[in-house]
Amino acid sequence: MRGFDLRAGVEFVGCDVPAIDDGSRLVVICDSSELYDLLDVFGWDKDTVDECTNLDEKVRFTSYDGYDFVSMLYAESECEDMTQREVNIFFSENYLTLVLPDSPGEDLTKLADRLLIACPQAMNRDVPLIHLYYLVFDNIASFYTDSLEELERIIEETAERIEMHPDKEQISEIIELRKTTYTYKKLLRALSYVGDQVLLDDNKFIGESHARHFRDVDTRLNKLYDFSDNLYALANDLLNLYDSKASAQMNETVKKLTILTLFFGPPTVIAGIYGMNFIAMPELEWAYGYPIILGFMILVSAAIYFILKKKDWL
Repeated sequence: MRGFDLRAGVEFVGCDVPAIDDGSRLVVICDSSELYDLLDVFGWDKDTVDECTNLDEKVRFTSYDGYDFVSMLYAESECEDMTQREVNIFFSENYLTLVLPDSPGEDLTKLADRLLIACPQAMNRDVPLIHLYYLVFDNIASFYTDSLEELERIIEETAERIEMHPDKEQISEIIELRKTTYTYKKLLRALSYVGDQVLLDDNKFIGESHARHFRDVDTRLNKLYDFSDNLYALANDLLNLYDSKASAQMNETVKKLTILTLFFGPPTVIAGIYGMNFIAMPELEWAYGYPIILGFMILVSAAIYFILKKKDWL
């Protein structure tokens, strides 16, 4: 557990959380296992704390008497695997508590560090907790922006490889990209709803003077949802692109086999005719019959070649 007392201007570690009074301005970062130590300090609803200790895959915003509760899922890609982590926020006029999972991952660790680094600068603001509350959403939106842009790059590179040479291994890549983009789309849709709920400000913590900053974040979250929706469409288009290129590749193979058959067809027919061994075949007794027939076969093949070349089939 880490935190910062904005009133005293000091950072604290462990369970030595200062007592809450009307003048308190506390920032606390903890994991779900430490929430019960804070239950009596902040007077939270126990059912809400129970939900924080389990990954229930619920994204919601609830205004309680004296504080707001935000529960969201954050997705982070690690070594081509996507991990979903639950992030919870308790916010009031006197405190901001960020609850991270036991294994927060790189992005959420950065978020916690940035939040504590920003605390001394926030002390100079008129309402420091609102600025830090905004900072949490702003960083999460930035992390999602970076992830989606990286995902867009991967989709573009996959499309280029399919254009150059489609192969069966790309099918599993396309399926994984569709799954990943759909997950981002689902999470950002829910997160955009949370942004709308924060703007309602039922507890009047934010106020109209600071609402414009949260409107900016809400707009960004909505645009990120649109971005993820476009990426999901692009990932689906990859399958159509693969089918198209694979079909074109197959057609090209069939075309080459057909052309090969055209070259060997006439000589095969001629050889078949002279292989019937009829008695009344005067060419068989002709001294120049063999080279003339071979020359005729070559002449027919050459004629086929020039005809196909003229039609741009070769």
